[in-house]
Amino acid sequence: MKGELAILTSAILMSTVSVFVRNTGNDPISVAFLRLFFATIFLFAFAFIRHEKFFFSKTLLILGILNLLTISSYISAIQEIEVGIAALLLYMAPIYVIAIAYALGEKIERNTLIALPLGFLGLYLMLSPYAEFSPGIIFGLISGISYALVFTFSKKARQIHSSFQISFFNVLIGSIILSPYFILFGNKAFPILWAVGLGLIPTAIPFMLFAYGMKSVKLQKAPLIALVEPMFAVLIGYFYFGEVLSGKQLLGGALILIATALSFREH
Repeated sequence: MKGELAILTSAILMSTVSVFVRNTGNDPISVAFLRLFFATIFLFAFAFIRHEKFFFSKTLLILGILNLLTISSYISAIQEIEVGIAALLLYMAPIYVIAIAYALGEKIERNTLIALPLGFLGLYLMLSPYAEFSPGIIFGLISGISYALVFTFSKKARQIHSSFQISFFNVLIGSIILSPYFILFGNKAFPILWAVGLGLIPTAIPFMLFAYGMKSVKLQKAPLIALVEPMFAVLIGYFYFGEVLSGKQLLGGALILIATALSFREH
């Protein structure tokens, strides 16, 4: 139960990222750097206090790159389209996992046969108001695909690494990769309090909780628990940003959530 609660809390905290992203301003890459940089500072301080050990592996490198791709594309989507749409595109990840599993030769169960077309129908309805694939939609789709891979590699990494090691190297690798861009082109006049909050509330704390939970929670169950994130993101978009989705988009989002729930039911 502790693992499930950790992932649930992580998802709720990460749903607040849009508030910090839009108040931090800057371009998407700079915001991604600030998010990872300040998260790195917080986690390094945690390591110093707790005398944590550092152990690196190839799996952490791959996971760090995938995590960076997810964060950068999701931030880009948030700045281009509605928060709720961006979050739901991110949480197409479980549906992509099913498709990948099928491509690798896994047996497709009955629930999966229902979930796949239902999920893609939901995606179609959700995106139907858009006349064409805008950059925001494309970034949202990329974030979902890379997030699907993050779940897979997080489970693998948790077999040999502590939750701290996974979280720390996730943010450290991303901040190192993005630092040249920020130094050369980033806007240094960013609101410091929002940037610090971005690194702590929807990043450092939930990353630790997520990595901790992945040790004891089944891979197929974790994305289902994390579905509270797009639900909370839609509420934040409505109450904080005044964003209202159409009935067709809400129906599409509901179908995606139903499809994901079906995917992870016990067979």
